[in-house]
Amino acid sequence: MSKASIHPVSPIDENHLLYGNFIGLQYAFAGGLDTDILARAIAALLSQFPALSGRYHAKQGHIRRADDPVTLTRRSHSGKLSDVLAASGRPNFIQEPNRKDVLRGRAALSTFTLTEFSDGGVIFGMAISHVLTDAAGYHLLMRHLGDIYTAISLAKTPPVFPFETHLDVFEFRTVRFKSDVLKALKRRGLPKPIPIKGLLGGVIKSLILKAMDKSIRHNVPAKIHFTPDDVSRLKQSVLTESGEDWISTNVALCAHFTSLMAKLSYGNDIKTEMQIGQLLDLRGRYFEADSAAQSQYVGNAILIHIDKAAFPDGLQNTSRGDLAKYFKQRQAETTADDVKDRLNLLADCLRLGYTNPELDVKNPIISLNNQSKMPVYDVRFGTQQPQQIYPQDVGDNIMFFPAADGGIDIYIRDIVNPQRQEQLLTPDWQTRIFDF
Repeated sequence: MSKASIHPVSPIDENHLLYGNFIGLQYAFAGGLDTDILARAIAALLSQFPALSGRYHAKQGHIRRADDPVTLTRRSHSGKLSDVLAASGRPNFIQEPNRKDVLRGRAALSTFTLTEFSDGGVIFGMAISHVLTDAAGYHLLMRHLGDIYTAISLAKTPPVFPFETHLDVFEFRTVRFKSDVLKALKRRGLPKPIPIKGLLGGVIKSLILKAMDKSIRHNVPAKIHFTPDDVSRLKQSVLTESGEDWISTNVALCAHFTSLMAKLSYGNDIKTEMQIGQLLDLRGRYFEADSAAQSQYVGNAILIHIDKAAFPDGLQNTSRGDLAKYFKQRQAETTADDVKDRLNLLADCLRLGYTNPELDVKNPIISLNNQSKMPVYDVRFGTQQPQQIYPQDVGDNIMFFPAADGGIDIYIRDIVNPQRQEQLLTPDWQTRIFDF
């Protein structure tokens, strides 16, 4: 098979590869799945999207077609799926490639793992590199895989979904020189980036990889469950305190848990300088595009960190509602031009051999990943629908994820201090979490 280029990799994508970001979910099917049909469905999906089997080629900055396409990995487990479903926390039945192997082009950018349990249930895990898709695109791919599986089970031709894998709007970077880029960073109040190329860059890359691997080993996410009633009460509480006439689930959750994490990090005396990350959907929020194209697009989501984020005066003594209002105000001030300028600046830094200038490691960063309103459970494999879906790794401090009962599961990982997140499970902090 030819090793021709099948997917260009931008400087921003290369930064994703360095940090090893994979999107992985585990789908529990109590009634099991037909292994042969699943393997054929995966093969059909890969034939439509060969980049899923691709290998990263660092020198050329492309993903290349691989001689050995990804296949389904089967595993057996002596336990029962029913016991896994009854347990609290997050199971780990998914395979994710080694970060070094991905960077050196030795590992594919997706994996498919089926774990079969003694009671006939299965957990199907799919992990895809963030270079190829964002969370919304991931769910579209999984739903499409289910449609292919269903078609094969009915002896029909597998459907073809016309995903758009590239949009011109994501062609970032300018022709600025190094001096101009550094001036722009200083003007925006961003820290001077660290070089990632050359001898020093090699050392820094190694340190980043070691830090990330250590973080993954020692950071088992704490899981907190909000029932639909909990979510409704939280929204009403934040709504009342903020004096607003409407508030979204996203803002209410962000306000509540950002406040909790800030107090967990600093105590009641919250510092004024703190970066807040918001996962913004750039497809429909900032750029004009046909709605059909937006729904089909598989691209990268970008984590935007607010410039010089400082809490409003008196926040340490005020309610969660003030933080919700603060989020809404800051989001409203963000414009399309501002986002484009920020991403161009980020791409310029990466092009010039610097690491991500967004992040100032001296200050803690609270980053939020919100999938709470995505159609995660809107997938069917023949007659089977997942009884429970678990996210794999939590790359951000806080992830909001749909729960099977219609509520929301909150996964929290304290990247800076793994032991601190354990405090959230103590009676005192449980009272704070649910006291609204």
